[in-house]
Amino acid sequence: MRAAALIAVLALSGCGGDDDDAPTAAEPSGLPAAEAPQANRVVDPAAPPPSINALDIDPVANEFLLTTNRGFFRIGRDSGEITQVRGTVRSGATTANVGTSLELAVSGRGRLIGSGHPDQGGALPEFLGVMTSADGGRTWRVVSRLGEADLHRIVMKHDRMYGFDAVTGALLVSRDDAKTFSEQFTPSGVPIADLEVDPANPRRIVAASDAEMYRSTNGGAAWKPLGGASGARLAWPARDALYRALKDGGVQVSGDGGSSWETAGRIDGEPYRLKAVSREELYLVIGDGTILHTRDGAKTWDAAFKP
Repeated sequence: MRAAALIAVLALSGCGGDDDDAPTAAEPSGLPAAEAPQANRVVDPAAPPPSINALDIDPVANEFLLTTNRGFFRIGRDSGEITQVRGTVRSGATTANVGTSLELAVSGRGRLIGSGHPDQGGALPEFLGVMTSADGGRTWRVVSRLGEADLHRIVMKHDRMYGFDAVTGALLVSRDDAKTFSEQFTPSGVPIADLEVDPANPRRIVAASDAEMYRSTNGGAAWKPLGGASGARLAWPARDALYRALKDGGVQVSGDGGSSWETAGRIDGEPYRLKAVSREELYLVIGDGTILHTRDGAKTWDAAFKP
């Protein structure tokens, strides 16, 4: 049953590939040269999807932390300067490169928590479990579930780590820096594309698959459908402000935890990750690595970074 769940998740969610030396231009696609998708500094459209894995903000360095199918990048929020982080992960005496299939979240000053796959096969298992970095992502140490877990989304709230494990199809919650977890299965075992947690209630969680949204009020033990939502990406900065960006570019806000929605604004491009800074200030990264910014609750957007 576990193997079947994994196959379904990988088919629907699309983990990234293992190429550490991503090409600087798209490989031939069968299109005329003028129409072939072109790689940019942070995203390669010819590499395996997803093109974007994670977006967070390092508040100390004032940098975006962006992980894509080309690797892990630090981007100055003011300068736009790009620095690629070439990380390594260690378990025991074994190390591997990591970056192109990396999910991460800031967990403290200079500290990150992450999951994903090694960039080169063989040295470590395909699933890196949960790992931490104390130097901003240059070196990682596996903490738990090596070879067993692959977190496709990590949320840090309420002194807890919440994560969706694509191997088991479960919501994992840890209160001890990812050493141990409580485990609840997600709605109907469907692959989860995003999840968020009520900033006022650690047991109130929303989750989005590629087609629907769900809500739990008891920490994930039971879920209630919230209706269709194509490709929703989520941010929940205030109890009465839950945002979702949809695949068609529409951005909506809910004041009641997802029961009802109002149109807030619209962006050009497919959203991959939302990052809230405050109730009305958010960042959103689209498929080519452009990071959009709003200060008025998603009504208007400008480009904070263009690759």
